[in-house]
Amino acid sequence: MKSRMEIRRARRSDVETLIAIHQQARRTYYGDLATRDDTEELREAYTVSVDAPDRTVLCVDGDARVAGFLSMKDDQLIGLYVDPAHWQHGIGGALHDAGVDVWRAAGVTGGRLEVWDGNERAKAFYLRRGWESSGERRPGPLDRDFVYLRLRMS
Repeated sequence: MKSRMEIRRARRSDVETLIAIHQQARRTYYGDLATRDDTEELREAYTVSVDAPDRTVLCVDGDARVAGFLSMKDDQLIGLYVDPAHWQHGIGGALHDAGVDVWRAAGVTGGRLEVWDGNERAKAFYLRRGWESSGERRPGPLDRDFVYLRLRMS
């Protein structure tokens, strides 16, 4: 897949694929915590994000299909999701770097994001790329032992 990667802006026609990748990745790392069906909420959110001039949604095409995507606004990385069948192929890193390039081109000097504390894979991914903890935490949904960590990059 790595040699056939193309990063491009997401289009409205990609929204259903973005939803599927988001849900598949989330089920993989949240496990039993990902039981809620939020397809309609995601459809609305990604349609708005793809169309909004103040948002950037990038996706990776590989082998004639979208395999991952990144969503960002201002200095916030809102989400980076890769189809678990394509993990370990450099897709997440390529998306991350493309997002940082968008920030730099816009004059943004630092970024912020939130990551689920239980997602060791994602935390390690961001720490390897220079992100660090801001020391802030936010409770997650459903009144469970579910906490988001806030990270920043300068």
